[in-house]
Parts: sequence; C-alpha cells; structure tokens
Amino acid sequence: MFQFEKSPFLKYITKLQYVKIRSVVNKMLEISVVIPVYNAKKHVKRLLKSLNKNFDFHSGEVILVDDCSKADTAEMLDDFVKEYPHYKLIRNQENKGFPGSCNCGIAASAGKIVILLNSDTLIPADFCKYVTKCFESDPAIGVASPLSSRSCAYWFKKPWFVSLDRMNEKIRDKHECTYPQIPSAEGFCYCIRREVIEQQGGLDEIYGRGYHEEIDFAFRANTNGWKNVLIDDLYVVHNHHTSFGKKTKTEQLRRNDPIFKERWDGFLEKFIEEHQLVDPMPKIKADVFNKK
Repeated sequence: MFQFEKSPFLKYITKLQYVKIRSVVNKMLEISVVIPVYNAKKHVKRLLKSLNKNFDFHSGEVILVDDCSKADTAEMLDDFVKEYPHYKLIRNQENKGFPGSCNCGIAASAGKIVILLNSDTLIPADFCKYVTKCFESDPAIGVASPLSSRSCAYWFKKPWFVSLDRMNEKIRDKHECTYPQIPSAEGFCYCIRREVIEQQGGLDEIYGRGYHEEIDFAFRANTNGWKNVLIDDLYVVHNHHTSFGKKTKTEQLRRNDPIFKERWDGFLEKFIEEHQLVDPMPKIKADVFNKK
C-alpha cells in the first residue's frame, strides 16, 4: 500500500488536499477479496472472468493466493496478472491449505471488509455494493455471507434458464431484505469486517488444509459480541468441492472433527436458543418462488 504520510510530495500539497486524497484512498480500499487457488483451473478462469465483469475495482482490490497449484494453473495465473496487473498474486512456497492461504491474503489486504472467496464461485453485478450495504446497515455485523446455488445451509438452485444477474433481481423484487442473524456465515464467500480480524486474528491454521475453520472463526466472533448475518439480497453461484476430492474431504473431517468438537461442543444449540434464531430459508424460498 502506498504510504502518503511518508511521501516526499506531501510538502507540495495543502492539508485540505491531503484530506481529499486520504478520502479517495479509503474509498478505493472499501473491499479486499482474497481468493485461495489450488488447481481447478477451469473454475478459476470462470471466476476471474466474472470478477473482470462485475467487481468494482474503484472501491476494492483482488488478491490471488496460489497454494502450490499444478503447472497449468500456475502458468494461467502468471499470464492473467500480466494482462491484468491490478490483480495481486501471492505464491506460497509450500502448501498451506485454505486457512493458511486465506491468512496470507488477509495480511496483504487493506480493505475495510475482507472477503474470502472460493475459487469455484461466480459473482453478480453490483456485488461490492450489496456486501457494503449489509455491513453499513449495522455496526455490530462482523461476519456475513450471501445466498448461493450450493452450500451447507443457505442456498437454493438457480433455474438453468435464469441468469445470475436476473436471479439477483428476482430475489430483490420478491423478498424484503432483513439480514437475518445466523450462527455462522458460510465459507464460500466469507465477508469479514476488518475490526473483527484485528480483534481475534485470522482463520485458525490448526485446521490444516481446511474444514471447520470458518465456523470456528464465526463462533469466536459470536463470543466477542459480533453478529453473523445472511446477506439475503445477494446471490452467488458456488460449485462444491472442486479443489478437494471426496477422499481429501473425508480425511480432513476425520482429522478436524475432534478439534472442533473439543472447542465448541454444545455451543451451537445454546447460541440458537439464547438468541431465538430461526432458519430464514423457508421464508426466503417462499418469497422468491411464490410458495406461500
């Protein structure tokens, strides 16, 4: 990041001009998107095309973290950043897994909101606008994630004949957004307020290559007084498990389940009861698809 305070041209500008410059920089760094990449070249290329079309680079930055991908994916990323130098590319010297790669990107980021975005997603038009709108609605919102075409909890299939942008328009036309509180945001598009990271650090790398790290982070945020919410006026396409196969997933869950259970056994049920949380999906689906 360019440091204005240390710049020699400061002596040539007035205090008012300095304030204006700082405001522009702050606006430009509204959002940092961090994308860990581990192979899955086809999906990564689709995401990059989606970002080129729909991400607002006037208010944010995109950081790609290559976690020791195979040569074809690594070469594709090299070629891409040469053509589009406003993207940042970080290369891990060893495979750090999803949590470690996210933390590398977070350390290099400057946005007020950090979005950990899976490489097998597609974003719609006005993506940045609706993420920012959510966080601006309530200073207590610490972590958030949107609706999607596939996830663990907050998803529904997009009809094949409906475009992603049209799906978002339909949701906003038919459903009144409330940003319902949820126990944990979902990891495919994990949006974090900068202050939460400053308070509790990044993802816990005890989870190795991944699984449960985003819920662990969300539960820590809950205990620190932050809200996790669903961005229920934003819909993202997500393809499941394209970097890790079924075998790797099974191995990671076998490894990580005991760690997570030791930390958080019983927390979810107690938290839901204390905050009287209800599943927002039945109403959202009913609104969007006119199923009363």
